[in-house]
Amino acid sequence: MMKADYIKELQQGVRTIVFTKVDGTERTMKATLQESVVPASTGASTAPDSNLVVWDTEKNGWRSVRINSIKSFE
Repeated sequence: MMKADYIKELQQGVRTIVFTKVDGTERTMKATLQESVVPASTGASTAPDSNLVVWDTEKNGWRSVRINSIKSFE
């Protein structure tokens, strides 16, 4: 998938992303970019094309994921 495809999916609702963190560990995160979930008073920072900035629904905060580290996206 391309970055725009991930963004479109995340705008539709919560998705589960499995990825490898920089330290080599695997992480599963429930994330979204859905306007009804993401706080209106905050916003995602501009990220390089190689990163995807998402709202982590379990930790209630912005997170950045390297697109090439994504193993699963559901």
